[in-house]
Amino acid sequence: MDKLWLWLWSGESISNVAPRDKENYISPKIEEHEVERSESSVKLQNDVHKSNHLSQAMPLGLDEFKSRAIGSKIKSGTSPHGNVIHRLEPGGAEYNYASAAKGAKVLASNKEARGASDILSRNKDKYLRNPCSSEEKFVVIELSEETLVKTIEIANFEHHSSNFKDFELHGSLVFPTDSWIFLGNFTASNVKQAQRFVLQEQKWVRYLKLNLQSHYGSEFYCTLSIVEVYGVDAIERMLEDLIYTQDKPFVSGEGNGEKRVAPSILANAEDSGDVQQNTFRGINPDSTSEISSENKESVIVNSNVPDPVEEIRQQVGRMPGDTVLKILMQKVRYLDLNLSVLEQYMEDLNSRYVSIFKEYGKDMGEKDLLLQKIKEEIRRFLEQQDVMMKELSDLDSWKSHISVQLDHVLRDNAVLRSEVEKVRENQVSMENKSVVVFSVCVIFSVLAILRLSLDMIMSIYRVFFSFERTITTSRKFFQGFSSWFLILLSCSIIIFTLTL
Repeated sequence: MDKLWLWLWSGESISNVAPRDKENYISPKIEEHEVERSESSVKLQNDVHKSNHLSQAMPLGLDEFKSRAIGSKIKSGTSPHGNVIHRLEPGGAEYNYASAAKGAKVLASNKEARGASDILSRNKDKYLRNPCSSEEKFVVIELSEETLVKTIEIANFEHHSSNFKDFELHGSLVFPTDSWIFLGNFTASNVKQAQRFVLQEQKWVRYLKLNLQSHYGSEFYCTLSIVEVYGVDAIERMLEDLIYTQDKPFVSGEGNGEKRVAPSILANAEDSGDVQQNTFRGINPDSTSEISSENKESVIVNSNVPDPVEEIRQQVGRMPGDTVLKILMQKVRYLDLNLSVLEQYMEDLNSRYVSIFKEYGKDMGEKDLLLQKIKEEIRRFLEQQDVMMKELSDLDSWKSHISVQLDHVLRDNAVLRSEVEKVRENQVSMENKSVVVFSVCVIFSVLAILRLSLDMIMSIYRVFFSFERTITTSRKFFQGFSSWFLILLSCSIIIFTLTL
């Protein structure tokens, strides 16, 4: 019933509105929805723009700040290796860390190998000899000190032997060990002269393992005459970093005022353990005297730096105690540089946070205005809700009134239906009675016709037989004829009336 009346009410309300009024009613709603949609899209774009602006204004983390400083320094700085001349042999050749004269030695080799220690000397008549049929051919070399290996040189000068082709190089800081550091795979040419190979990834090592994997030719023996290792030791690396730090402690950034820290100093913070190990393990009295004499002759001072740096350049071969002091000085300088970077970072952080708080304040003001607008809209919605509730109450009262009227109509309809049924029954009974009357009238009409016919025949017959009797009989005939004629006439009238 409720659904029926809602449908009736909606149909009545819509039917009462003209088509033009409907268009005038619907079009403002559509325009209002389009305006709200456009406003919401504009607000969304503004929010996205503000979020992007705030994300750009957010300060960097300290690690990211340092990494950017390192990246900028790597792009704009010069290489520090030009300020320090590396260790050289007495004859001016590059320093060989795999020389037996410097303390290098062979620690292990495969059991078939003969003369393994001969590869550490420059004697071309002595060499490492291996049967080419041996499955595993290797040699483990202890360098004179811990070295950042850059290149390796091998040679085979024996003519009646096969040259090695493919070999693999591994390194380690300790021996014995089960975890060797992979340094590279190399392929040598089939020549009887020295060949040099550059390591793609340089590592700090003290022990090298040379795995000889394949060879050229079909000789019985595979020989190797020389193995030489070149690189940088811990003292040279420390001097490079220290002198480079004194020359260019930091470089100002482009546009943002960030200070760029020398990457070598930051790298030393990570490799400080390696530097200290290199200092204590790699220096002995014999080698330090050679380093001191060589560097006093070869180091050239090109920058106006304080006296301690000049002393470090001239006194490379001092005892480990002085080296530790220099390392501590380097750490102090590193901390000083870190402090300057931290101060710059705090200034940048402060300026960024000030701008962020300004943006937040402005955003909060806009949010307050938006909140006031939302409150006003909520108040308007509540008023509309009250109006709608009032209209709904009126609708309920109207629905109850219509329900009562409908009940009365249904009741009257039932009464009318009962009366119609009664009329229909009366009509049926009347029709039945009329049929009976019609039948009776027909019967009486037939009887009256028969009687009148018979009387006429009898009257004619009597006329022929007696005149006197005819007069008396005619009077009786006319009397009987009139009665039967009246009956016939009445029946005919009734039949005619019923047939209409």
